[in-house]
Amino acid sequence: MRTGIVIDSACDLPQSYIQEHNIHIMPISLHFGYDLFKDARDPKATQAFYCKYLVEKTLDIETAPFSVEQIRELFLEELVLKYDRVLVITIAQTRSPIFANASEASYAILKQYRERRQKAGMSGSFYLTVLDSKTLFTGEGVLVHEAVRLLEEQNPSFGVLRGVVEQLSQQVYGYLVPEDLFYIRQRASKKGEKSVGLIGYHFGTLLDIKPIIGFHRGESQTVDKDRGFDRALIKLFNIGRQSIDRGLATRIINTSYAGDPEVIRHKRAFVDFERYAKDHGVEVLLSVMSTAGGINVGPGAFALAYIAGPPVAIPHITGNDMTDDIKAASELDPSPAEWII
Repeated sequence: MRTGIVIDSACDLPQSYIQEHNIHIMPISLHFGYDLFKDARDPKATQAFYCKYLVEKTLDIETAPFSVEQIRELFLEELVLKYDRVLVITIAQTRSPIFANASEASYAILKQYRERRQKAGMSGSFYLTVLDSKTLFTGEGVLVHEAVRLLEEQNPSFGVLRGVVEQLSQQVYGYLVPEDLFYIRQRASKKGEKSVGLIGYHFGTLLDIKPIIGFHRGESQTVDKDRGFDRALIKLFNIGRQSIDRGLATRIINTSYAGDPEVIRHKRAFVDFERYAKDHGVEVLLSVMSTAGGINVGPGAFALAYIAGPPVAIPHITGNDMTDDIKAASELDPSPAEWII
């Protein structure tokens, strides 16, 4: 069975990893004035965007994720002919309508795929499921990384894969340290982010206090703070060390930076943390933060995520056993999305 994985462009993973594992991306478009930027996770284009536009705090930027029709066309024109089963993993539905759009599109796809495959001389069923990662940016990325690993190393049935990824989504912990509170307060707050209040914003700006914002199971809160970005970064890496000591469900910690990653790579705190992780058998990934993420949290923001233990037990069912698979996508959440990405 040929299996494909689809993500939205707000998912932070290195471009080399996305290309190596042939992960498909649903782009997110950004409209600012008369200009249009299509975020398809091109690191160079994203860094150029940060330099040219994000520092302009007066810009009114709107985002437009793939619509229901665009998702339907993507699958019917390409993916149903390339794969037999596709797993779609999206940014948290509490922050974006992407999950809802993909879920709605899935019903039409599963009704229409057979005709497309028959015209192409293909037989057999097409399986599709849409999962809410319940997290953002690097959190979505670490979940996708584990789905890829499971497929390549164990090739579980589609039902088992879906169940494991759903369970792991409950165990993802994501964190963010913003460089400039303006973006969190003025942009992200309009889309549901309430972790930095008005008083916190004014005092934080005045005293250079940076919060560490945690995101878990679709909700966010400030978990710690310190004066200056570098001091807050050290505290965040201490959280990462503690998570390693307690045990991770997967041997990956995923990070991203809203700017040139070399800025982070040359910070002593990151170098020490990466060495600590390696000594404990944990790999640290670093990528450019998506443009869709950067417009809400601002240039210079740093994100980190991991999947806390214990590991999820994998039933010994091969990828050819499809009896427990469900062809319909996850049910829609009727509550309105707050963070429109």
